[in-house]
Amino acid sequence: MTDGGINVSVSFDYLPRRECGVLLYDKRKKPLKIVFPDSCRIGNMYAVLLEGDISNYLYYLFFCDDRIFMDPYAQAVEGRNVWGRLRGENETIKAKFPSAEDFEWSGDAFPETDFSDTVIYGLHVRGFTRHASSGVEKHRRGTFEGLEDKIPYLKELGVTAVECMPVYEFDEIILNPAYEATEKKKELYGGDVASGNWQYRINYWGFADKGNYYFAPKASYSAVGDPEFSFKRLVRSLHRAGIEMIMQIYFPQRCDPCYIQRVVHHWVNKYHVDGFHLLGMKIPRALLALDPLLARTKIILEEPDGERIYGESRRTPMFRNLASYKDDFRCDARKYLKGDEDMLRSMAEHMRRNGPNEATVHHIADYRGFTLLDLVSYDRKHNEPNGEDNRDGSDYNYSWNCGVEGSSRKKSIQRMRLSQRKNALLFLFLSQGVPFLQAGDEMGHTAGGNNNPYCQDNELNWIIWRTDQTGRRLLAFTRELIAFRQSHPILHRKEPMRIMDTISCGYPDLSYHGQNAWYAQMENYNRHLGLMLCGLYESTGQGRTDDFVYIAMNMHWIDHDFALPDLPAGYDWKLVCDTLDFGQEDCESAFYPRGRLLEEAAKEAEKTRKGTAIAKKNEDSANSRIVTVRPRSIIVLVGKMTQNDRRKNSRKKEKG
Repeated sequence: MTDGGINVSVSFDYLPRRECGVLLYDKRKKPLKIVFPDSCRIGNMYAVLLEGDISNYLYYLFFCDDRIFMDPYAQAVEGRNVWGRLRGENETIKAKFPSAEDFEWSGDAFPETDFSDTVIYGLHVRGFTRHASSGVEKHRRGTFEGLEDKIPYLKELGVTAVECMPVYEFDEIILNPAYEATEKKKELYGGDVASGNWQYRINYWGFADKGNYYFAPKASYSAVGDPEFSFKRLVRSLHRAGIEMIMQIYFPQRCDPCYIQRVVHHWVNKYHVDGFHLLGMKIPRALLALDPLLARTKIILEEPDGERIYGESRRTPMFRNLASYKDDFRCDARKYLKGDEDMLRSMAEHMRRNGPNEATVHHIADYRGFTLLDLVSYDRKHNEPNGEDNRDGSDYNYSWNCGVEGSSRKKSIQRMRLSQRKNALLFLFLSQGVPFLQAGDEMGHTAGGNNNPYCQDNELNWIIWRTDQTGRRLLAFTRELIAFRQSHPILHRKEPMRIMDTISCGYPDLSYHGQNAWYAQMENYNRHLGLMLCGLYESTGQGRTDDFVYIAMNMHWIDHDFALPDLPAGYDWKLVCDTLDFGQEDCESAFYPRGRLLEEAAKEAEKTRKGTAIAKKNEDSANSRIVTVRPRSIIVLVGKMTQNDRRKNSRKKEKG
């Protein structure tokens, strides 16, 4: 739009036999027909300036001969303002002229958080705040404004990016093509003639092969009736909190690579979006990876192939913006969590993976498949509410219900499920890749065993914010775990782990251990493994190196001993986490950010008989220790320099 009118350009697949042009609609939806003159055509492209005062016209459609169609580049859509409303037969959606008012970005800046420091939080805009327990005002629930209200929660949780399921304009109505035929049969024969006799369903997730308008924010996600303004304000508010906006976009096969590039450019330029998780079979990976406009925009793909792209172009990215998102970590971590054998080598590889040209996004759960709570509560999927006789959804969940299918009031089952979820979160946040946490998993969201709730616009997908004591403990644990990861750069390095002593400090950056220090027991029947990360390879600022971090994982159903390696002089091991320690009744978390000396933890364990990591002297060495890790649990220890030795080092540096 300009001061002199509106510039309109459109191309047609074929030249019109009679005429083509645009239909303008006012508030009463009365059309004004404007025919494009042939003098405004070059090839199949028409470019026309509509002059004069057209302020009364809000919507438009194109026509070519007898065919009327929507603008595929529409930046706003009229007719989908109400979520889930079934439109009448003669009711059509229309393109809406974009707002002429400039949005005040107020010095907005892209956070450009490095992938090594990124923690992604995946969510559905509607489901995140739709439930009354969200505490969001009723008219703002399930909207961009509702998500904006929850930014303080996201900030406190410690995430650095939100990844939103489709927020572009999609058709949430799935019509059943067989419905009318079925209804006619019922009239003739009576009764229910077919299972799944439904007229329409809700496309809750937003992935569709048609009916998408990729340049327009979703109208029903705006609480004020202006999706452009609502989404811009949301992104600006996220940026002010240091949080990035990542969009999921699904492109069907027919989408042209240049069209995909235009879509991505549009959201970066107009809405300041920070990244994209692109889904589809024909994503132009090299085109996007080498695009200078997107050089600092996160591009998450299933197979980014950064090594080949940058190798062929002979270019090294200054800002690593490519990342892979695959299910291999998810599947192997789930198998190891439930105690499958022959998983140690795979888990060791996953937890150190960190490519130089592309990052790796790890997840235990996302919108597909079981939630984290359902992963430890169900052995089989329960998708009956979807109306497809439980045939939909994957049969490969790699889950374990801890002895009871579904919810249970047994304290022993509840505790086992809580510790298993803590184990899964430790796999996720103590790995070198980029952690992806699905919304609700940090507080115990359940979909009732439904692993494919694509059509469920209800509490199976809505986050319920009322949490019981177990949910509060898990939330506090997750918050402290994220803070622990972010405070230890050795847990999220920019450089790949080499498992070598590359700085001649006496320790490799990463090493593996078992019953004997420096000797991992990687046999296929074992289910326990110790990992030590040497903090001397990373600095925490102010001239200080990071701590040593030791992770002892035991997914076996019996105890296993781990011998702790000797630390440099002046260092001592402290326990910071035991996933089987539930603390006191009034304690919300069993994560100890400051750490506890092993001897203190052992004495407390003897007093309470609850047990924690059992520490004892190694008979073969007076300086090393052995810790016993109980079944299906993980302990985390930190090798810290004592305060006295830290002071001595500071004095030496001052004198030097």
